Amino acid sequence: MKILISGVTGRVGSNLAHQLQERGHEVRGLVMPGDPKLYKATALGLEIVEADIADAERVRAAADGVDIVVHQAAQILEGIYPSERMLNINTRSTVALLEGALASSRPVKRFLLASTDQTYNPFVTKQVTFYEDSPQKPADIYALTKLLSEQICLAYMREYGLPVTILRYSSILAANEVLGVLNPVWLNYFVELAVAKNRIPWFGAEHVEEAQAIIADLLETPDAVCAVTDAGGKSWALAFTDVRDVVAGTLLALESDSAIGEAFNMVGPVPVAYASAARLIADNTDRPYRDIKMPFYWGPHVSNEKARSMLGYSPQYTFDKMVETALAHQRGDEIDQIPN
Repeated sequence: MKILISGVTGRVGSNLAHQLQERGHEVRGLVMPGDPKLYKATALGLEIVEADIADAERVRAAADGVDIVVHQAAQILEGIYPSERMLNINTRSTVALLEGALASSRPVKRFLLASTDQTYNPFVTKQVTFYEDSPQKPADIYALTKLLSEQICLAYMREYGLPVTILRYSSILAANEVLGVLNPVWLNYFVELAVAKNRIPWFGAEHVEEAQAIIADLLETPDAVCAVTDAGGKSWALAFTDVRDVVAGTLLALESDSAIGEAFNMVGPVPVAYASAARLIADNTDRPYRDIKMPFYWGPHVSNEKARSMLGYSPQYTFDKMVETALAHQRGDEIDQIPN
């Protein structure tokens, strides 16, 4: 089959393209003009279509003649462009690809949308488990654009019979990224989300000033690895997901007829406790270890049970295995993934 992947130079896109090629499929990659990671696509020998993802006409044309469309391209961080640009990149491009799929000279057998667990608003200060039927209440523009794309895909299925599948990814890491997480800058980014750009505070809002003071001290050691707990000593946690698990789950979704019309959380085996993850990173690097007590808890749990039961998804890479691969990559050893 011929498969179009938008965002093919990303951490998921490049690894997915490689695995599809290994299975004998032909892959066409949609890339942004001037993409600094174009070398990843050219090294795989992909057919490359260069187009601004917000250029609806070019994006529609890219979908012509393919059997499957996998829409991975997205802008995640806010503030890089105006919100209107994020809407163009994340949502209007979805419409353009859907329209391209409908107009394709070859009937499209599956349209897969890469979405996010952020549509649930996982920035909560109590322990919550999110399932695919949990309320989706986006707290920022990025999550809103992804939820809009989900709803647009489902509308195209209802109106035109286009077979769509939605995957909600969560905190994906490639080998070259694993050892760099849990630093003060990374932590500061999430806390600052509470007050950035005159927002109404929504993440630990009643403790924002205290949290900012703690992080201001942490930023004096920017390479620290932070073992974060709440005031009572309960470790924060996050569903870090190895790119290899994401690719394996995405392939299962593409191959399963039961996935049509469904949404799946595509996350790692278990939530990763900051305390144990920080100790593991510190023990294997020269980064200083810091015990940090924050005035609130954060530890969303995103269930992957639906993907397990319907698709046979079985994520293999716990955080210790992710670190093992990251260390191998750092040594220059051959690893079973393409770094981001």
